[in-house]
Parts: sequence; structure tokens; C-alpha cells
Amino acid sequence: MTYITLDTCVWLGLIKVDLHNENSVFEEICYWIENKHLTHITPENIIREWDRNKLDNSKSLKNKSKTYYSALKKPFRGNHSVDSTLVENDIDAIIDNRINRIDKILKNHSEEAKESEEIYLEAANRSIKCIAPNHDADSFRDTINILTIIEHIKAKGYKDCIFSTINYKDFSESRQKKHNLHSDLINDFKNANLNYVYCEEEPIGHNILNELRKKLPDFQDFLRNEKKKEEEKQLASKKTISTSPISNPDVDYLENIKHIDLILGKKNPTEWEEDMLKSLINRHDSYKQYFFNNIGNNGLV
Repeated sequence: MTYITLDTCVWLGLIKVDLHNENSVFEEICYWIENKHLTHITPENIIREWDRNKLDNSKSLKNKSKTYYSALKKPFRGNHSVDSTLVENDIDAIIDNRINRIDKILKNHSEEAKESEEIYLEAANRSIKCIAPNHDADSFRDTINILTIIEHIKAKGYKDCIFSTINYKDFSESRQKKHNLHSDLINDFKNANLNYVYCEEEPIGHNILNELRKKLPDFQDFLRNEKKKEEEKQLASKKTISTSPISNPDVDYLENIKHIDLILGKKNPTEWEEDMLKSLINRHDSYKQYFFNNIGNNGLV
């Protein structure tokens, strides 16, 4: 099993990635955690940080996204076929859904790493002595986070562990060496079998994925299987409304009947579309059977 802790800044950054795309960094990471392919470890303070920041960040993201989509749609005003693909009203729902998923991941699908008095004392000591993550400025809470993770991993005896953050100022060697862990933290991480992965902001999360894809199930396989299930569901629905079952369907049957439905649904199909319909019907008996089973159903003609 691989264990990971994503810093609060990473989760807040992931919310805004590819809002209308199911094949995104956000979806891939959530898929692994929600399906127990990857175990997320959440320190108590990261939950507090998340709860403290999620609403303000959500409000800001919604406003920015609506401004962006409004500007994007402006040249296409009146063109309904284009305009309808840029639905501003969906943005709030998508962002709210993502926040709820992260809530569940942090609070229900993660191992919670507990704080202790010893951790508080060690964090205070590191703060006073300006030991990373306090080398640049006082970072007491970030120190609490990393010490809590380390103690949890040691107590559990975990081997394959990752901590990822965008916050290079506290955890990286320097601005020029963001991917290198600060020298003050090297032994702490090494003794806990904890690996440091700096999370690039543009494109966010891709270097994390490069690490995880080597050892976790292929998300693309999952998407293909989901698409196949949906197509099978659609086929079952098509068979239900047909007057008789489709026997021996063509190899491209599911994809091509979508074109038949679109053409039959038009009041005035073009000559090219009519030729395409005739070509499909003549190509294989399954299309002819589908055509005669469904013509007149569901407003197709």
C-alpha cells in the first residue's frame, strides 16, 4: 500500500482543475483514494486548515470562473449550439461537489493522524531555533502538520509514504530548488520512510501523478470500463423500447445508432444525412431492424 498526505494548499489548488472534465488530475486522485488503492493520511490540523479556508476559496473560485465563462461566451451570443455548451450555472454545483468530495476524503476516507503534547513541544522548539519549516518565517502549524504525519507513519510502520505540498518556502531547499527537501528535514523524512514531492502549480498535480501511476491502477482503464458500462446500459434501454430485440448487432452498432437517432430526430435532415442513414441501413441488418423498431418512438419522426 502507498500512503500520501496532500497539504491543504494542494487540495485547494485541485478544486479548480478542469471543472468540466472527468479525465482530470482531481478525478484521478479522488478515484485512487475513494476506491482504497491509495491511503490518505490527514493530520488533525490539516482538517482545521481545510475547514478554515474552503469556503472563502470556493467563493473566490466561483466568481472567477463565472467571469471567465461569461467572457468566453460573449463572441457566441445568439449561437445556441455553442452557447449551451458553456453553462455558467453548472459551475457552482461542480465546485460544491468537489468540496464535498474532499471533505469526505479528509474526514471519512483518510487515516487521521493525531497530535500530542510531545509534538507541540517539539514544534515550539523548532520554531524557537528556526529549524525548517521555520527557517524562513515562523511556521508553527506547518511544523505541527509534518511532525504529526511522521509520528503516525512511525507508529504504524509504513514504508511507502509521500508528502506533497505547493508550499516550497517552508519545505523546499530554496526557490531555485523547489523539488529538493530542505536539509533540516532530510533525516526526519528518511527515518519515517517519507518521500517529499513538491507539487508544481502549473500544471498542478502532474508530478504527483507521475509518482503514483507507476504503482496504482490505471485511471484510463477505469474510465474506459465506465464508458463501456454506460454503453451497455444504453443498449439495454434501446432494447427495452424496441418492439423486438436486436439480433447480432454490428461491431459499431452502439456508436452508429446515435447517428441514426440524431438524423431521425431532425425535421429537415440534409441530403448528406439522408444518404448516411441509407448507407447505415444497407450496411448491416441490425441498423435496418433498429430503424423499423424505433421509427415513430420517442419523437424520432
